[in-house]
Amino acid sequence: MAVILSTRVRKRNRSNENFRKKWSTLMNNDLIIHHVYDAEVYVCIRRKGVKYEFKSTDKALPLSDEEKNETFPLPVLVTAVDVAHHKEQPKFSEKDGSYGGT
Repeated sequence: MAVILSTRVRKRNRSNENFRKKWSTLMNNDLIIHHVYDAEVYVCIRRKGVKYEFKSTDKALPLSDEEKNETFPLPVLVTAVDVAHHKEQPKFSEKDGSYGGT
């Protein structure tokens, strides 16, 4: 009877492939936002020293800090912490007027 040694096979790193998929999805969603809501969209991602940019128009986005301060209303800055905090908050139920219930 042959003895089979249990060897662990290391999974291949799919982070580059997964990033390309997410980037493609993000660009498509940004394009939809641009067309449906007539919004100018600019997204910039820096990953592993490479800069990825999406611009919905040929205008010179992103705006400089000076241009941001001159616009009204002021831009809304959202960070990853803000998004994480928003997801953790219980949702309001209009049925019974309470938070957190289903």
